[in-house]
Amino acid sequence: MSRVKMWLAVAIPSLLLPHQAWAGLGHQVDMTSAEPGRMQVRQHMITTTGSGALHRLSLANGGEVREYTNAAGVVYALRWNGPGKPDLKTLLGPHYDTLQADNPISARHGLRRAPIVDRADLKIFTGGHAGAFWGYAWLPQYVPAGFDPAAL
Repeated sequence: MSRVKMWLAVAIPSLLLPHQAWAGLGHQVDMTSAEPGRMQVRQHMITTTGSGALHRLSLANGGEVREYTNAAGVVYALRWNGPGKPDLKTLLGPHYDTLQADNPISARHGLRRAPIVDRADLKIFTGGHAGAFWGYAWLPQYVPAGFDPAAL
C-alpha cells in the first residue's frame, strides 16, 4: 500500500468521527488529551471575548459544555448542563481527584447533597437530577480581571 493510500485510510475515517474535546480545567485549549475517555463533541463554536474566548461544545448526549479561556489560552472556568453528566474526569483533569477526595461516598451516604469543592484555589459546584444535570468550576488564580462566577 502506498504512503498516500495509507494516509487516506487513516485520515478519512478520523474526519468522519465526532469531534473530540481537547481541553480541561487549567489546561491550554490546544492541548490534546491522552486519555481514552475523551468527550464526544458534535459541535464546537468559539466566541472571542475581551479577555479570552468562550468555547461552546455541544455533546452527543444533547448537553452543552462551555469552556472559558483567558488571554493565555488556559481554561479558567467551565459550565456544563444537559440530560446526562459529561465526562467530568476529562473536563476537570487533575482536579477531578480533588472533587472525589472532598466528597467521599461514605460521607454523603443518605444525604441529598451534590458534590462541591470550595477551596481557595478551586471551586466546583454540581447539581441536578436524572435528565437535568448542571455544574460549574473555576480556578481563581487564572481568572481575568472582572470575572464574575455568577455569569457562568
